[in-house]
Amino acid sequence: MRRHACVVLTAFFVTAEIVMTDLTTNAQQKMESLTVERNNAAISASRTKPVPYIEQALQDAMSILSKNNPCSRFFGDTKTAQEVLPRLAARFQIRLLRDSRIGLEMSGALTYFDQTENHRAYRLFDAATINLRGPFFKAKVFPADPYVPPVGGFRPNTREARVLILLHEMAHLLKGGDGNWLVPDDGDNPALSKQNTALIESQCRAQIRSLS
Repeated sequence: MRRHACVVLTAFFVTAEIVMTDLTTNAQQKMESLTVERNNAAISASRTKPVPYIEQALQDAMSILSKNNPCSRFFGDTKTAQEVLPRLAARFQIRLLRDSRIGLEMSGALTYFDQTENHRAYRLFDAATINLRGPFFKAKVFPADPYVPPVGGFRPNTREARVLILLHEMAHLLKGGDGNWLVPDDGDNPALSKQNTALIESQCRAQIRSLS
């Protein structure tokens, strides 16, 4: 009888363990499904918003860089900027990134273009991801929302912030007259990223403020 009871108890614990494993697996799958659904819903709900915002930012950046002003002179000649900006835009993708401080993140392999009679030297990354959680699209509204920093002296999720983000990324792609990139790489250095943004804003503030 003791052996029989032992067998029964063992079978019970094995069965309970299987049930608990199934419940845990189902719960995890449901959580993952809910997370995917929330992310997809956030992306779907925002698809109507990003396109006009991105188009406006591109138009604003092109308007600034195609005219003779302190900002366009900082970026060099207008021909190069007019060539590089559409190529950068062709690499745009919209995703949810974890870090709400990131507005736009360039990544992947680099392609380099040597200086010619028509343009200065520049480079392009494979991808340019605009963060749905970052200051290009978002600002902190509710206490539970993640912190979204300003972009230079401009509030997040504003026309001025968006064009400054684009100009910041453009500065990473273009070489100056001294043969160096207009701003140093700052992907892993938030403090340096702020310094780079401040430099670009100092050159382009008047043109950005004149947009609205």
